[in-house]
Amino acid sequence: MLVNLTHTLTLATTQQDAWNLLRDTKRLAALIPSVESVTPVDVEKHVARIVERVGPFRLSLKLEVKIVQAVEPSLLQAELSGADSHGQNRLSGTICAELKRASSAGTLLSMDSRVEVTGTLATLGAAPIRRRANELFAQFAERLQGQFSPAGKESSS
Repeated sequence: MLVNLTHTLTLATTQQDAWNLLRDTKRLAALIPSVESVTPVDVEKHVARIVERVGPFRLSLKLEVKIVQAVEPSLLQAELSGADSHGQNRLSGTICAELKRASSAGTLLSMDSRVEVTGTLATLGAAPIRRRANELFAQFAERLQGQFSPAGKESSS
């Protein structure tokens, strides 16, 4: 089952500062709900452990994230693939983050995801998966915007 998601938000920062955060894997991973750990494989490839509950399922996934395109300071595209330890659930797809100067002050972040979900998780259907993904993105967006608030800038320095 293919799940497509698109999210947009305005960040109160420069395009370059937003780009720097997107390229700081450790800092970015700390802002993403459900990410328990991230291990670098090389400069453009990481393995993340994701633990999340979706409907009646509690998932623990090993997710490989590989940067396939990086155009500083505007475009970052990654391929995702992973599965749980039992092989009952698999994810694969792409995520694309685009940064543009906002018409007002700040930077516009647009994120597009296309994720193929297979296994028992897919039996839930797209609606509950999309709903949970939107909830997680809202948490991520709040944390991300907090990085560029006056208090967030002090704590990330």
